[in-house]
Amino acid sequence: MAFAIDQIQQRYRRSRIGFAWIIVSYLIFVGSISLFFGNFSDLAHRHFTAYVAINYAIFQFLMANISDGCAVFRSAKTWISSTPLPHSIHVFKSIARSLFVFVVCLIVAFIVLLVLGQKFSPVALLSIPAFIVLLINAVFIQITFGYAAARYRDVDYFMQSITRILFFTTPILWVRDEHMKTGLRLALSEFNPFTHALEIFSSPLLGELPDPKSWIIIGWLTIANCVIAICVAGVSHRRLAFWL
Repeated sequence: MAFAIDQIQQRYRRSRIGFAWIIVSYLIFVGSISLFFGNFSDLAHRHFTAYVAINYAIFQFLMANISDGCAVFRSAKTWISSTPLPHSIHVFKSIARSLFVFVVCLIVAFIVLLVLGQKFSPVALLSIPAFIVLLINAVFIQITFGYAAARYRDVDYFMQSITRILFFTTPILWVRDEHMKTGLRLALSEFNPFTHALEIFSSPLLGELPDPKSWIIIGWLTIANCVIAICVAGVSHRRLAFWL
């Protein structure tokens, strides 16, 4: 975590307000989306704002781990070439950086929810195991994409294109339950794993029980991500220094 905080400080070292820009950019996004898209939702404006605040925080965390994962080993090229450290050290450092940003945004999101009058019930505690599962997945994702992008540079560019699409096909700007009995948007949201990741984490914080189907899907995805990460690491860890 100390390495992660140091990297964040280095990123904002010439800024007058430092990593407070994390809070500012998060609030600008949530406020803008609430202002411009709130009228298109059947939810009350304050409920839509709470919905966006929570969903964007966790979505940003997940996206950060994909983009950071693609560069996790390339950015540590000097360390990997000169120091016999486990490759997982670089993954955990990257995870800690995205986790720090997420915690800051989540604290701001809680403040926003309290200002909006959102009441937290015991159901909100279900978001804790949900986040633990998503954090475990983040580790597997960074390992897989880290090795893959080190070997094939096109993986990074491909994932940049995919993440742009995921932003619009994941229910952040829109609510999945509204007018979606059938259609392409429903199909895309159902097959989008990030829809289910947001469902198991955000729904409890908004006072709703998550869909059991989403837990089942995320459970199977966690197993798949674990197997893939182990296989990729087993094949690639000895060759990583040559790929970089």
